[in-house]
Amino acid sequence: MKKYEWLVKRHLRSVDSLKLWAENPRLNPDGKYLNLLDYVEELLSDNSEKESFVKLLESISKKGFIPSDPIVVWRNEDNSHCYVAEGNRRVLALKLLRNPQKAPKSIRPVVKQLSSKTNLDDIQKINVCIAPSFDDTIWYINERHTPSALQKPWSRIQHQRWIFELYQKYNGDIDSILAETSADRVTIEADIRILRLIGLIKQPQIKNLLSEEEYEKAVSHRFPITILERFFNYSKVREAWFITFDGTNVVIKAEETSFFNAYAELIRRIITGDGKVKVNTRMTSSNVDEIINSLPTVIKTEDNLLPLQSGAIIAKNSERKIETNSTKVSQNSVLKRDVNRPKLILGIYTLESADKRLVDLFNELKKLSVSYYPTCVCACMRVFLDISVRLYIEEKGWEMEITKNRQNCFQEVTLHKRLAFIKDKLPKCEEKTIIERLLNPKNEFSLDVLNGYVHSSDTHYELKQFVNGFWDFMFPLFRMMLDIRESSTSIEKNTNPNL
Repeated sequence: MKKYEWLVKRHLRSVDSLKLWAENPRLNPDGKYLNLLDYVEELLSDNSEKESFVKLLESISKKGFIPSDPIVVWRNEDNSHCYVAEGNRRVLALKLLRNPQKAPKSIRPVVKQLSSKTNLDDIQKINVCIAPSFDDTIWYINERHTPSALQKPWSRIQHQRWIFELYQKYNGDIDSILAETSADRVTIEADIRILRLIGLIKQPQIKNLLSEEEYEKAVSHRFPITILERFFNYSKVREAWFITFDGTNVVIKAEETSFFNAYAELIRRIITGDGKVKVNTRMTSSNVDEIINSLPTVIKTEDNLLPLQSGAIIAKNSERKIETNSTKVSQNSVLKRDVNRPKLILGIYTLESADKRLVDLFNELKKLSVSYYPTCVCACMRVFLDISVRLYIEEKGWEMEITKNRQNCFQEVTLHKRLAFIKDKLPKCEEKTIIERLLNPKNEFSLDVLNGYVHSSDTHYELKQFVNGFWDFMFPLFRMMLDIRESSTSIEKNTNPNL
């Protein structure tokens, strides 16, 4: 009972001081929630949620806030703020009633009217349960929102995202997830696999085959994932597309172009409903053959397997050799490249350097949440590259040479010119290619984007997935320039996706 004492105690806290949980499975995982309006607009994008939310506002205005179910929060050690783990909709409603001018235009008149009829003093502070950490709230969240819960559960995709968050948090340890949830192993593994498959939509090969509107719908959290799930659950589909499931792993032994062509067409059919053969919720085992035959043919290959960012594996013609064990890629290698990880740098890495500032920066980036502190993380990543390049040039004793070549004192030579100098010194290798791409302003991961983190007000490059992907792109270059070591132990156990 001592473990759950925090759930019994109540603490009076200001509504305005409570922070909403940006990674709540109800929200779009690709969204950015910087203010109250962002949360409300995302919630209201679903008509059913909009109606339910307005009813909640009306109930609080008429009856007052009834604390029948506890609001559960946890305290973030980094900033001492309390974040809402359970009760985000209710806290959001209270915040809007207290600040109706922050409501979206679509419901602002209603909120203002209800706010005028509400005793605002009564909802200035509310009683909350303060959990010692986010970890301590996990079991309660599961009790409230899993399919077996008495409360209205999350949708299928919302629950899958929650399972995937736990999968990342526990570094692929299914037993740890089982201990926290009521789900069974088969269900958890199936959830992870389908999320990996849908993650393929973000591959450039798929994106380029869809229109802008189709792609936006495909990556939306409102995409009908159950249709995709049903399609890949048919064994004849997996046989035709050369897909095998191994626990949480997805292995695709198909030629890349043919697979992506078929996959993109499948996604388009699901979104638009076009085509003589429909791909929708009415799909059955009797017509799945017709669906397969109507899609582009997938070609089998025995080429080497290459892991993708999504965690799925697809065959690709490449000179790169990947060591496999019965076609399995290590969990650690997948996790290292997971663009949805909460921290930029995993705890398994250490940096040895005489430059204390660089070491401190490296260690701080292992602690900062990419979701909560994107501006800080992005700016630090730019500084980290600058210092690393300088130290590498000094280590090689190239200061005089670069000064002579660039006709400037070393301190005045820009990062762009320093990188160009290093590139010219390197033989053809992966690191040389990375620098070439960094110096190309048209490249997705370019120095111009990095500079923008410091000098520009544009924030559309600060999504967690993009920032993590940028670091992963540069990481081989950092390992060449610096003494970055990897622990022989598995991925860190204390990876909280919410701090």
